[in-house]
Amino acid sequence: MELTKKEILNNKKTYAEKPYYTVKLQVQACNFELLLNDIPVFSYSVKGGMTNEIPLNSYILKSGRQYLKIKLTPINNQLKLSEQVDLSLDLGHSSIIGENIFGGYIQSGNYKLPQEIKDKQLPYLEMEIPFNAEVPWDYSYILDNAEDLSRVGNLDPFVKKFHKLLEQKNSKEYSEILKNKIKRQSDVKYLSEKEIDVVVKELDLSRIKKLYPLEDYEVKIYANGKLIRFVSKKPDENGNRYLFKFAVPPLMPGGNDGESALNYLFYLPKGKEELEIF
Repeated sequence: MELTKKEILNNKKTYAEKPYYTVKLQVQACNFELLLNDIPVFSYSVKGGMTNEIPLNSYILKSGRQYLKIKLTPINNQLKLSEQVDLSLDLGHSSIIGENIFGGYIQSGNYKLPQEIKDKQLPYLEMEIPFNAEVPWDYSYILDNAEDLSRVGNLDPFVKKFHKLLEQKNSKEYSEILKNKIKRQSDVKYLSEKEIDVVVKELDLSRIKKLYPLEDYEVKIYANGKLIRFVSKKPDENGNRYLFKFAVPPLMPGGNDGESALNYLFYLPKGKEELEIF
């Protein structure tokens, strides 16, 4: 773990400007999915209303034109979007000027679901909002140098191998396939050494108390075939379709075990045989 932390710290860069892009959302009465540059960012089943501010830096691979996509579908197995459906958002960025200190917010775009769209009670609604972003990094090579996984054959051996890795609590191999992701995340989120300590501790798989068996799954494809996610065919009571699920010890002594899951995106670097975590 110390070696992994050292590599992450060695990758950290010093930037004169530290833009921090977010989207501020208000959503009501729908299943909601948000993607940036065809990379899944956030999804939720909103039965009442939800207000949230979602960080976007991790999904911006380089400066230039970005594409924010929003998908709305009916809740509760309804065939059409409810007349109560609603959506509004503000898109923009602040600048980090100190530890946990943000400068003024600069808006890049906004959107409000028109009443005439609500009145139509559509079975599905999708919209795309383009905006420009200026960031001090370029990680576009990750997907530029990745294989098109939509053309790759049977991925079941990898799924079983990854599940076995979790079952055996093989923290060393797990940290190795996660290392590049953490390097990038610590860079684009401007993580402090203390925050990196927290992330590295999560690489310790000994926290897994019980790994749940694999379920029937399917493969979701993103980013023009460069990214995939393995999802259970059977959603849980909240609509989540996590495949790699496990129990963790209770937060408080005498409490019940908690539940957690890993919901990674995977890619295959050209010239390699093993999938890596994006």
